[in-house]
Amino acid sequence: MKENQSLGDVVLIKKLPVNILTACILSGLSGHALASAPQSFHFSGQDTYKVTAVDVFRLRKDFPEENVTKALRPIFGEVFYTEDTFKSALSTQLDSATVEKIYSNIKARATQKSKQLSIFVHSDNALQITYQDADEKASFKHSDLIDLSKFKAPSKVKKTKHGFNTPALDVSVDEQTLCISVENQKDNQLSEICPDTNTAFTVSADEQYRLNGLGQEFQNPGVIDSSWNGKVRHSNNRMEGFNGGGTGNTMFPILYASSPNQTDFAVYLDNMYSTQWDFSQSPWKIKSAQGDVNLFYFAAESLPELRQSYMSMVGNPLVPPRKMFGMWLSEYGFDNWKEMDSKLETLASNEFPIDGVVMDLQWFGNVQPYDPMSHMGTLTWDEDNFPKPKQKIAQLKDDGIGMMLIEESYVSRDLEEHSIMEESGFLARDPKTGKAINTNSDGGGYWWGKGGMIDWTNKEAGIKWHDWKRQPLIDMGVIGHWTDLGEPEMYNSNGIYAGDQGHNEIHNIFNYKWLESIYQGYQRNDVSQRPFMMSRSGAPGIQRFGASMWSGDIGSNLTSLSVQLGMQTNMMLSGMDYYGSDIGGFHRAGLGVPSKDKDAALAETYTQWFAYSSLFDVPVRPHTENLCNCKETAPDRVGDLESNKSNLELRYQLIPYIYSNAHTAHLTNAPVFPSLGFEFGNDPKAVTLSNHKMMGESLLSVAVAKLGQKNVDVYLPKGKWFDFRTGESYNSDTGIELKEQPLYSELKGEALFQLPLYAKEGAIVPFNPAASGKLTSDVPETIALKVFGLPQHSEFTLYEDDGVTNEYLDGDLRRTLIKLDTKKSEAKLTLTTSGTYEGAPQLRPILVEWQLDGLSATKVELNGEKITSWKMQGNTLELAIDAQNVSHQQTITVSY
Repeated sequence: MKENQSLGDVVLIKKLPVNILTACILSGLSGHALASAPQSFHFSGQDTYKVTAVDVFRLRKDFPEENVTKALRPIFGEVFYTEDTFKSALSTQLDSATVEKIYSNIKARATQKSKQLSIFVHSDNALQITYQDADEKASFKHSDLIDLSKFKAPSKVKKTKHGFNTPALDVSVDEQTLCISVENQKDNQLSEICPDTNTAFTVSADEQYRLNGLGQEFQNPGVIDSSWNGKVRHSNNRMEGFNGGGTGNTMFPILYASSPNQTDFAVYLDNMYSTQWDFSQSPWKIKSAQGDVNLFYFAAESLPELRQSYMSMVGNPLVPPRKMFGMWLSEYGFDNWKEMDSKLETLASNEFPIDGVVMDLQWFGNVQPYDPMSHMGTLTWDEDNFPKPKQKIAQLKDDGIGMMLIEESYVSRDLEEHSIMEESGFLARDPKTGKAINTNSDGGGYWWGKGGMIDWTNKEAGIKWHDWKRQPLIDMGVIGHWTDLGEPEMYNSNGIYAGDQGHNEIHNIFNYKWLESIYQGYQRNDVSQRPFMMSRSGAPGIQRFGASMWSGDIGSNLTSLSVQLGMQTNMMLSGMDYYGSDIGGFHRAGLGVPSKDKDAALAETYTQWFAYSSLFDVPVRPHTENLCNCKETAPDRVGDLESNKSNLELRYQLIPYIYSNAHTAHLTNAPVFPSLGFEFGNDPKAVTLSNHKMMGESLLSVAVAKLGQKNVDVYLPKGKWFDFRTGESYNSDTGIELKEQPLYSELKGEALFQLPLYAKEGAIVPFNPAASGKLTSDVPETIALKVFGLPQHSEFTLYEDDGVTNEYLDGDLRRTLIKLDTKKSEAKLTLTTSGTYEGAPQLRPILVEWQLDGLSATKVELNGEKITSWKMQGNTLELAIDAQNVSHQQTITVSY
């Protein structure tokens, strides 16, 4: 990993004798008080001793006559901090003659080189902790995945006898063990961090902490649980077989430890080598395959504060194109335009809204297994099956349908593309010849062909490939890039990359570099449209390039969807707001039911899955393997049509709300789809409910993933909540559980499957009323609002822009601040609009549906003038106002 020297102005003073604490102050502080400057502290340790089973096994080879294994087993793994205590421990287990005989040998094996500890105080609640060998030059390096410039310098750092404190933390160091104890200012210990081996450390903390984050790894089919408590997280970018399919293991080394009763903390390990996080034991043990123990430690009173600290390092997400919040039809794959068009025609005839199509590898001519002339790597349209692609893309655009294309990192050996990239050194190389290395170390091929792999760590390779292959597709009208197999799934471990790095050095940043090259290509070519990638793998920070992720080739079963629900929470905490799945499952063979039950099981599986994804996936993307052309993935062809249509219509109605939250995420790094426990971290019950998910701060749904499930228990935290569909209200001072809420409801004689949806009191939810006909993802002409309850105050900002270009980054953005204020018998809803963008409507009707919670309106005024265009429908005030000029503030006053 590259060492970033942005902290190069940190001056570490000359190393002092063992166990002496030194404070090192940043240089160049003229005009600033020292108390407000970041500070670093340095501790030097000494050699330690630890006997392992491996050491003793090797010892037996040198001293076969001595039977020491059984005798020394009680001290395996124990660390001794002085040679006297080590020798004493040996003498306790062995007779003195044996000790003297083997001592020099076992001492050499057991000795662990002395370490040094360096701590940098980035802010009142953020530390950088680095363990290094004592003979290394102490430094505060960090990888180029993160940026430390947004940390606010600590307001005060005070040196203490055994460490230091800030207004938020009290840190003490055991000068013998170099263990770090971190307490809050209430003298409550949050955690203790200790060095272990050169690449490992341990964390001790209260068992009540709930552990989340760390990207995705699918475990325990059928269990909806986002926590890692009691588990071992094997963190490494790879595709893994799971429960009838293949799912992603994606490395985001950010751990959150949260509790309703304790100060929360987080640990980010700035090391992208394969790492095992073992939470099955106490203390927890974190061990990387290589690299340094270089971690960032944050403490805060809530998960939102912790995530904000993490996001300040890795960056906020870009706002995806507005079309990405709609439905995109996909399968593996459309063989020609005719097959794709047939799916679009029936969706249209059944009045399903749609925003895009995703083209799998058939678009460039498909692939030929093990063939060095396979089309993998051409990234050129197969015009026999997809003639006149530019005209077709334009025609689809006119119909409101965008296009996303798949691409991979592999290039078949006998293609011209391979020769050109090899000649420039842009493919992974053979260390012996310097030529492109075959991706298969056995010399054979794979299902996609036979050839090499693009070296995305070589910036020039990314520039060449983008400008040569990808930019013409963007110019043609393609608006999304599906980066597949990017773990990378297939690779030659002997390959070398830019800077003569080995594969193990670049493996877990490979997809990051790929996505970065796409983002940089957009910038270099001054492309006006927003970059959007849908990736199967990644690393911290890919969201700032415009990347989303999906979970891989998941099996078609609800026991896999149940795990996806928990991984969504962990991916959200890892910085990925836009995370989805192959709706309905990629591998239909994974249904796991008898043949006679398959049709019914698939229908229910798809229907439940589509309902969930219509609320929480970006994009909403049905996808399956269909090489036989005998399977369906479009929601009018599989599952319950009316349920699928109703759930998709709800998604489109909510796009103005979701899209506004996407802008909020970009501006403030607040998550688009937080967990219930994220929003209500002090509620002991809320934090345990992994199937309860929020949309922004205001809407709550409960997911299910089980065949035959007809109802679900719902928990509403304290306060007042409203059923989003019926307006029925629920109020509780401590939280309320609604038992067995039905998942099926009758509508026009149809039994529709719908997940529960609730709005928090004070929720202001902009929605698409579809007043002009069919639902689309476009900005609606009408400002339509659903308002819930009569709180003393609430507000929401509706964000709108052209939905396509990057102009929002330069301020071409309309903000409508909507404020709700109530008095005894009167409520005011105020709309204040600022900013604009090209094509923004100036005159807009206003539609309000307001749940008044048992009260009835007696009078409604607009800007002080009485109006009559309203009615009470049960507890709901329905108000329609003719087009108003958005340049003027609009105040709606309701008396009741």
